[in-house]
Amino acid sequence: MNEKNSGRRALRLPGGFWAVVALVVWALGVTALLDRTPYGLDEATARAVLFLWSISDQVASPIVTMGIPDFRAVYLIPAGVFFSGSLLAAKLCALLVVVATAIGLYHWRLRQGDAETPLLASGLLLLSPLTVSSIDRVAIGPFLLLTFLLGSWADDSYRASRIRFGGFYFSQLLLSVAAVSLHPAGLAYPIVLAISWLRDRPAEPDAPAMIPGREHTHVLLGIGIATLLGALLAAGWPHQGWFANPVTALAQDVLAFPAESALASTLLFWVLGAVLALALLATLWRMRSQILADRFAATLVLAGAIAACTGDASFSLLAFVLLLYWGFPLLLRVHVGKTAGLVGQRGVALALLIVVSTLFLSADRGRYAQLAQGLELSAQDQLIRVLAESVQQSHPVTPQPGLVTEQEKAKSGPRVASQWPGRTMIACRCSTLPLPPAAEDQQVFAANLRGLDYVVFDPQNPANRGLSRGFALLGGAQAETVSLQPGGVVLRLHPAEAPRPAPGLQG
Repeated sequence: MNEKNSGRRALRLPGGFWAVVALVVWALGVTALLDRTPYGLDEATARAVLFLWSISDQVASPIVTMGIPDFRAVYLIPAGVFFSGSLLAAKLCALLVVVATAIGLYHWRLRQGDAETPLLASGLLLLSPLTVSSIDRVAIGPFLLLTFLLGSWADDSYRASRIRFGGFYFSQLLLSVAAVSLHPAGLAYPIVLAISWLRDRPAEPDAPAMIPGREHTHVLLGIGIATLLGALLAAGWPHQGWFANPVTALAQDVLAFPAESALASTLLFWVLGAVLALALLATLWRMRSQILADRFAATLVLAGAIAACTGDASFSLLAFVLLLYWGFPLLLRVHVGKTAGLVGQRGVALALLIVVSTLFLSADRGRYAQLAQGLELSAQDQLIRVLAESVQQSHPVTPQPGLVTEQEKAKSGPRVASQWPGRTMIACRCSTLPLPPAAEDQQVFAANLRGLDYVVFDPQNPANRGLSRGFALLGGAQAETVSLQPGGVVLRLHPAEAPRPAPGLQG
């Protein structure tokens, strides 16, 4: 009998093994839900990926001259260096970022004394369509969350070690730069860090300082410099949209309702978003004491408040994380009348868990079916696809950016000017430049177009009014409209014919 029990104990596998197996199965499932086409990225993501490809293959690219990309380029270095030219590798790298973020959130909540809900919350986070979409688009949200987690760990480690100007000190500053460069919500990390050193700073260490001054002065000065540097790198976040509706964004992103569906124009769409927003506010109010005592939670709350001004997917992810890891524990305290047992004590939480899991799995299944038919592209991506098809028809063999040989360099390929140069370069695999400047003088404007084969832009954009006027005056002989869509226009340029010499001057 003892031998049988000892044999069973020997075959018993640790819980960590099954957690790894579950993550591997989840990763394989998510990989099947990733889009293999070069569409669906935002401009900032495309530029970061192209920047890495250009540096990895030592190829001069116009993307390098368009400014420094955000800090995602650092996280994506393994994919950009070892798998140059592969968008799937970048998406798999984003998947690893999501896994690291989920594990970090799980252990952070365990350290705060919550031993029951972190595992369920992490499971829902990994299953959510918002997470899958963030991986597929290499979105900012997961990278921002991971930066906050690393920053909180560096803050705690520095307070524990108290080594002035050590590794953890500069780690806080580097992560402050990273957070601010990623998104305006990243300002929350240096702000909370600075407030904590103003209101709850530890006692001065006994070790003498290398630089005269108190420790909290050094920390605050470093935070200020890092925040300013991050803001300079962000350059005003030119690719960031502002003042979208955060209420409808919650329903669209968290519950996976497409904005173009009929539901988006009904009152129910607003009601669902309002329910999530009210649940978030109730969670923050009920958990205010824990949030104020936890610098990481305070960072998430402040970041969510800043991101509410943008109303993008990063705001939805921050709100969703707060609902999962701080709102779900509140449901475990709700009892069903006088009913005893599991149903009475955990009935509400389990019912919601089953409903939400079913909804998420149904949305993921719908995404898999859409992939088989082709995901619906945005108006801009549809326009870029038309351009890519036109380029491929006129130039069947075009080199991929970052994979150019010496023979291909000698060939004359198409040159495109685009309002979205990063996305266009990935899609059409051609040399892409920003839009040429508008000019009052048509001769100067025509000279600016010299060497270009295609131009793609949105004529309805107020910033492009001068450009639209210039092409309208240029005439159809030099600028042919390939496609006019709600997302913009694709123009094919024809070089002006050189004036013929006079008969008497012919040789």
